[in-house]
Amino acid sequence: MNTPRIFYFLFTFLLFISCSDNDEPAPNMTPVSGRIPVILVLGQSNAEGFAPISTAPEWLSANEYTFEQYGMWNKFAKYFQSYQLGANVGSDNNKDTRFGFDIFFAKKYTEKYGNYLYCLKHTLGGTPISEKGSPNIGRWQSHTELIPSGERSMVKLLESKLASLKQFAAKKNVDVNIIAVLYLQGEADADEAVRLDDYEQNFTDLVSYVRTLVGNEHVPFIAAEILYRNTNCVRLNQILHSCSNKDPNLKIVSTYEHLTHLGDYLHYDAAALEYIGNTMFDYYEELK
Repeated sequence: MNTPRIFYFLFTFLLFISCSDNDEPAPNMTPVSGRIPVILVLGQSNAEGFAPISTAPEWLSANEYTFEQYGMWNKFAKYFQSYQLGANVGSDNNKDTRFGFDIFFAKKYTEKYGNYLYCLKHTLGGTPISEKGSPNIGRWQSHTELIPSGERSMVKLLESKLASLKQFAAKKNVDVNIIAVLYLQGEADADEAVRLDDYEQNFTDLVSYVRTLVGNEHVPFIAAEILYRNTNCVRLNQILHSCSNKDPNLKIVSTYEHLTHLGDYLHYDAAALEYIGNTMFDYYEELK
């Protein structure tokens, strides 16, 4: 064994490591300096997306399930990476192989404007707004003092993610422009009728809270109906439209004629998600 040679290579390797910037791993997608458009995707599992990779659109599968112009905020690495099924989808399970409506919104945006779109996704299945009813993993209640002890505050977690995003932007000398909030939530509130009694007020307060967080009281807020499983779901969707009638910057995507799902009467399938994403973009164009 040539001991001096081994020490030489070891020294060279250590020198290389010491000279490298270990403060932040090299991202797959770094915004250029200037102003970057960002969308927030918020809600429950339908906002996260449950459509299986086998039903991915041809334009995505043909590119090895990568959408290079669509940058997802990686909360673990704390920077943007290109969207890729199974590697970086922006969810808590960042390697998920399921997709949601946001990729269709992003596709239309990048095609029309010819530049990149960035996304911060903040979703968690089974999370109502209401603090009422049975225990849950978390709540979207903007009045955080009402959330039962031991349950997650989704708005506080969102606030933390946005703070990390702002720190990243300052470091990279970019200006984050949140252009829209895309929202799909309500199934957990519809599970228990007691949660619907104050859903209109809770949803209105949540919209206001999120707009305050992003620093724009007029930012387009675009939500979609939940599946029409029962009378509670019908009631919740009616409440969403009632809120929209009172807020000129709030639009609701009606899915009444696009209720295809994954067989569980809960999660939209690829066709429904495509319709939701495309319609959200059309509404964004009206509101921007």
